Amino acid sequence: MKRQIEGATVMRQPVWRHKLITFVEGAVFQNTVMLLICLNAIVLGVETLPVGRNHAELLNMVDQTFISFFILELVLRITAYGPAFFRSGWNIADFLIIVTSALTHATGVAAFRAFRILRLLRVVTVIPRMRLVVKALFDAIPGIVSVALVALLIVYVFAVIASTLYGPTHPALFGDVFTSMYTLFQVITLEGWRDIADEVSEDHKYAWAFFVIFVLVGTFTMLNLFIAIVVRVVEDEADETEDLVRDETNLILDKIAIVADRLDTIEQKVDGLSGSAASSPDASR
Repeated sequence: MKRQIEGATVMRQPVWRHKLITFVEGAVFQNTVMLLICLNAIVLGVETLPVGRNHAELLNMVDQTFISFFILELVLRITAYGPAFFRSGWNIADFLIIVTSALTHATGVAAFRAFRILRLLRVVTVIPRMRLVVKALFDAIPGIVSVALVALLIVYVFAVIASTLYGPTHPALFGDVFTSMYTLFQVITLEGWRDIADEVSEDHKYAWAFFVIFVLVGTFTMLNLFIAIVVRVVEDEADETEDLVRDETNLILDKIAIVADRLDTIEQKVDGLSGSAASSPDASR
């Protein structure tokens, strides 16, 4: 059955479904789910330790208990929301993680059982702030790809220069453009770049200038660009969320004002009827 409210069509939910939604969205249920996810992650980590291998059967039973609870949680949420449960991408991700975890546990294959740790990703689907960060990262992918292409172009240019200058004396590092790109990639990560620079500087006195320039351009500048893109997208997502909350709050306040005006009108009518009844001849008698 449907009812119209301020031009919007709203489905009237059964009482039991409304109570179930209130239960699964309650703080007690959500905090319990979070606690079990964290405990399950600890158990999965303990299984890799010597003490875990000595008590593998016990830990396997505990893990199966966690899976049973997660399946029960999934059933409760699907029952509460019905088909609307699958309209949310986060709910679909939650569903896939739980189902995959249950299937990998049932197979017993070690290679598949390793994917049980994916349950820890449910922390992202449960905590709204983490959802914001993950969504921002996905939204930042186009910008990150653009920066990555610029970085690749910079590495290629410097690799050609390095192959020309240092290839004849250091073929293992700069023998060709692809070897040079791999070496410069190591320099970008700042892992052992000083050793590479010192080795080349033994035969080329001013090689330090090449590496300093490349580190400044390839590492610090490009890294800051990556960070700037992610930060900008996170700020945009936060602003959009804030605007959405503000709009919803204003909508609720407007509805409250409408209800208050209607109540005032009804109260005035009641007072008018009461005054008319008090001044009538029958009332004076």
